[in-house]
Amino acid sequence: MKANQLPQNLLLLVILFALTALMTSGCNSTDQPAAAAASATPVTVQLAWVHSSEYSGFYVAEEKGFYAKENLSVTFNALGDTSPIDLVAAGKADFGITSADNLLSARAKGSPVVAIATIFQRSPVAFISLAEKNITRPQDLIGKKVLVHFDGTTGLVYHALLASQGIDPAKVEGVPRTDFGNDPLLKGQVDVMDAFITNQPVQLTQAGHPVNAILASDYGIDIYANIIFTSEATIANKPELVERFLRATTQGIQSALQDPKGAVALAVARNSDLSPEAETESMNRSLPLLNPAGGRPGMMRPEDWEITHQILLDQGILDKPLDVKAAYNLSFLEKISSQ
Repeated sequence: MKANQLPQNLLLLVILFALTALMTSGCNSTDQPAAAAASATPVTVQLAWVHSSEYSGFYVAEEKGFYAKENLSVTFNALGDTSPIDLVAAGKADFGITSADNLLSARAKGSPVVAIATIFQRSPVAFISLAEKNITRPQDLIGKKVLVHFDGTTGLVYHALLASQGIDPAKVEGVPRTDFGNDPLLKGQVDVMDAFITNQPVQLTQAGHPVNAILASDYGIDIYANIIFTSEATIANKPELVERFLRATTQGIQSALQDPKGAVALAVARNSDLSPEAETESMNRSLPLLNPAGGRPGMMRPEDWEITHQILLDQGILDKPLDVKAAYNLSFLEKISSQ
């Protein structure tokens, strides 16, 4: 054996060991994000309509990593053939979007669903007319033809609005809506039609038809249109999941309020059928509804739930009173806001 052979062999071993360590370290560093992603909790949210700016708080929460920070991997599904309530009740979605009246009606039929937040804190339901008609207040509806989807939330709001203003329904001609187009108004077949302030008024105005709107919430009729709900089982068995999801979601809504333009861009990216101009105007109209003065993103008022419950009783949708307080849970939002 030569005198220098042993050191050379040792040197080769040292180099080989170092290369192996580097390769192992590199593999581990590459695998760590994948392992983290694999361990993220999957969550499914069933929307109540197509992807649009009204759900932009969700998209912002995902884009800015708020869900990832809570170790959540969230999927948002546009509305299909099955209602969000049925999907959540069956455990096929973790969270869903619906209206307060639909949730109360479902609970009356035994569906174990509970509201945990609302997207719109004020109702977007409005009754719109062409500006030239000069219809600007509920009393102006007397003697007019009003197109209404009587089987939906807007039908409830219509009757509640008339009652709140002491208007005899017989003095207003309610016309059942058979589709969601604007032609009956444009063709003069009706004087007024129901709408979401964030939707049809935008379409008509951008088409060159300015409108007036009677916003029901201005008259104390606030039936929450887009509540976030889950199942009683999820609240009981996975309270930490509800808290994590809501914390990220409310952060997303807050960020959307601060950057509406960016929020709209995320909505348009999810739905190629959307018009950026229309969604921008829709978002602008949404801002006062998402976070009215003195409010916090997501918060619900018990008195609005009581009003909705009474409307359902008055109109015969419910045949007996419910335990309204069991229909919503504010504890998660209250905990989040105190952190």
